[in-house]
Amino acid sequence: MAGNPFERTSVQILLVAALVALFANSAVDRTDDGLPWEITLTGFCVFAVVFSAIYANRTEVALSIICIILCIVPTYFVHNFEVPCSNWELGSKFSLSTTKSQLLDGVFRMEPNASRFDKFLPLGLSMYSLSMFNPGIAIKCNTSEIYHSGIKLDDAAGEKTHDYLLLSSPRKVKSSTTGIMLLARVPVSIELWPAGIEDYSFNLQTASNIIAPPTVVGELMPLDKGPAIEHLKKKHHLRPFLIDVYRVDYHFGGD
Repeated sequence: MAGNPFERTSVQILLVAALVALFANSAVDRTDDGLPWEITLTGFCVFAVVFSAIYANRTEVALSIICIILCIVPTYFVHNFEVPCSNWELGSKFSLSTTKSQLLDGVFRMEPNASRFDKFLPLGLSMYSLSMFNPGIAIKCNTSEIYHSGIKLDDAAGEKTHDYLLLSSPRKVKSSTTGIMLLARVPVSIELWPAGIEDYSFNLQTASNIIAPPTVVGELMPLDKGPAIEHLKKKHHLRPFLIDVYRVDYHFGGD
């Protein structure tokens, strides 16, 4: 087999690692310890590429493709993950000055299912640290923690397209407790805020007269611009980013 001895050794090691990953995953894929199917597929691709490169005596091509795959996998895993967290805990664990990146990194590391591969990384790195894109975030709220900001977003024709809701998370500073607000931009097609409720001073529980705690799922984005948002920032302890909601899951009874 032609090529640099170091390259040949590296490729052989990767080949063995890919085979071990494939067999290990096939043995546990029906248990709670099973790896995601994406990892199995990646292992198979690595195996196929390395085997073809060894057969064609092009180890440098194999190493290049493997490096690309290793760069893509963390991004694919992280970006397609919706990290669950509790709105009640966000205030106590993350101060108002916490940036979007710091909050995402924190909730990712705290969630065992999200960070289960972090133990294989050196220097305290996380899969989140290696991803080029952010994960989604799934915030479970109590209905009493959701308020209407009084702001809505209309399209060019004057039709309302989004509600801006406030998710209030308590944070105790010295002897007083304040609510840190996370702004949620929710499409009107998602019936999180009851239709026809114009008194925005009420919270969701009072307005709807039901208790059905929702999980708000979306991506963290920079705050929208405008005088209304600036007024909210002066009125509330508003985080410097918002959650752009694309799904809401409700929890009825024992859910």
